[in-house]
Amino acid sequence: MHLLLSLVLCLAMQTASTQTPQVVGVGYPGFNTAELRERLPAALETAKPDYIVILAGGNDASNPAKFLPAEETHKNLQAMVQCAKSNGAKVLLVMLHDPDLTRLMRRHRPEEYGSVSAAERLDAVHKVIAQVATEEKTLLVDFRSILAKAGGANEELSTDGVHLTAKGYGMLAAAVRAKLPSHLTSQDTILCFGDSLTYGQGVRGFGVPETPETYPSQLRSLLSKRRT
Repeated sequence: MHLLLSLVLCLAMQTASTQTPQVVGVGYPGFNTAELRERLPAALETAKPDYIVILAGGNDASNPAKFLPAEETHKNLQAMVQCAKSNGAKVLLVMLHDPDLTRLMRRHRPEEYGSVSAAERLDAVHKVIAQVATEEKTLLVDFRSILAKAGGANEELSTDGVHLTAKGYGMLAAAVRAKLPSHLTSQDTILCFGDSLTYGQGVRGFGVPETPETYPSQLRSLLSKRRT
């Protein structure tokens, strides 16, 4: 796994424009915050980012096989933020968007959620992300509000009610870009770290190189356009 991570990071760095900041995408489909917390040190060691965008928590709330209580999500997110800071990276946390619950529940049985509904679990994660951003004084990318104003996780913006279309990932990339400094150089490295939304599920097959439609790719494109 570490070898694969290194190859992905090296490929991203080699193909990035020398005139723009490095953008490295590291996404693990299906991972909850506990699993991402374990993977973060290796990603930081390899990428050595100046900025890190953490998009995590969706599987903690919506994937029955990976459920975590809100207290554990809080602990894991806070640990990731602190780990990134201790490695010299400035942190941006992304507020998860609201899924299309109708389409989400087509893939799951209601009883898998027990006495706590999917909506309640997601609301708890939203509160955790906001709390960690406040406690750790990190920038918060409010993608939840941005997508909601655009119509939510509908068929135009989401492939399955959770993962995004190319247009949806483009909106995510633009939201992240708006929170980054306006002036970045080729010496800066931005690590996009998270689960399947960072990987690009919906526009990228499993085990294939990063496609132009993922949000890290579109963020790279936005940064390049700003410098031309």
